Amino acid sequence: MGTVQAAEPARRTPVRMSLAWAATASRRAKGLLFSPPGQGSLALFPCRDVHTFGMRYAIDVAFVDARGMVIESHRCVRPLKRMRNRRAAIVVERISRADEPWFSEGDCLALTVCAQVKSKEEGR
Repeated sequence: MGTVQAAEPARRTPVRMSLAWAATASRRAKGLLFSPPGQGSLALFPCRDVHTFGMRYAIDVAFVDARGMVIESHRCVRPLKRMRNRRAAIVVERISRADEPWFSEGDCLALTVCAQVKSKEEGR
């Protein structure tokens, strides 16, 4: 679990959000598929391709390069879509929430590790 901060020249106050990491193939494949609407954001690493097949909700998607720069950002991506960006190293996604800020192209992400939490899969 970590926190991501986006710094953008037009934004004076950084955006902070809770972020879970999906670094295994099975966790990346699952993504937000069975997540409840209030679930936090998820960073898929390594990743440059996402889909919304089987999703019940629209999602917000940000493609991030290896330097932490947002290179493409989308809001309210509906089910049955596939998106990719060959320059991406990480994809950050969350169930779409119009009332909360989201990343814009050109934002730079800074990661702060807050705690290490073992998932149920790791505890086995």
